[in-house]
Amino acid sequence: MRALPSIGLVALAALAGCTSPKTTLLTLDAAPPSAAAVKAGYRGLPIAVPAVHLPAALDRAEFVNQLSAGTVKVDDFARWTAPLGLLARDALVRDLTARLPSGSVLPPGSVGAAGHVRTLDVTILSFQSDAGGATMQAAYRAVPGGVVQQVTLTGAGGATPVATAQAFGTLIGQLADRIAADAVVR
Repeated sequence: MRALPSIGLVALAALAGCTSPKTTLLTLDAAPPSAAAVKAGYRGLPIAVPAVHLPAALDRAEFVNQLSAGTVKVDDFARWTAPLGLLARDALVRDLTARLPSGSVLPPGSVGAAGHVRTLDVTILSFQSDAGGATMQAAYRAVPGGVVQQVTLTGAGGATPVATAQAFGTLIGQLADRIAADAVVR
């Protein structure tokens, strides 16, 4: 019977040394504009970005990286600070605000009067990132009257969740460059 208490102490000591991996919280930062993307002369209607749509497989609380067609990796210890679609929308709004004149981009949640605002519909079709690079396919159009534009953007990638989040933010910045430079918002 004396062995039982010592086994219990060893088990307690072993449990005390066990810790869960630390959770990494991720967000998307704004990206600086390219010089060609800044449109100081834009005089169109204010632009509203109500949402950025993502594939359901990527729009999760856990970090998900689409490694290739049909394959994703879920990291249970890396999480987004908010729904990824909202983070992408907020990053895109900040990026567009840096590229267009003051007052040209409405803050998230703002409602413009019908006929007095252009709504930007944005869908991220795919996003893949690894140490070799990152690729994002997206489609967007300004409503009313815009034509759907599809783009494929590439940049530095990342093999870790933090590097991948940075790559995603950079590609959203490239998307903002394209939108600002596009005739759709002139």
